[in-house]
Amino acid sequence: MSAVIYIDPEAIHPVIDGEWHRTRLTGVPTPGQGITMLCGATASAAFLPLNQRRDHGVPTACPLCDSIYRRERGIPQQHTRQAR
Repeated sequence: MSAVIYIDPEAIHPVIDGEWHRTRLTGVPTPGQGITMLCGATASAAFLPLNQRRDHGVPTACPLCDSIYRRERGIPQQHTRQAR
């Protein structure tokens, strides 16, 4: 019997040097597989438990990945959003 685990590739945010990125994944990458981020950065996939995510500080978002992601989806850029 198998226990199926469903993973949304859009919810995968690779972290490089403390900065999380966005990428166009169609599935879960295999360990060591090369990944290209929206900003053009590349890295090999590696996996760690979620509870280790902040062991080296809190990751911040890559501004270029965020800008590209928002533009592609028609989401206003952070600097153009109006405060409520």
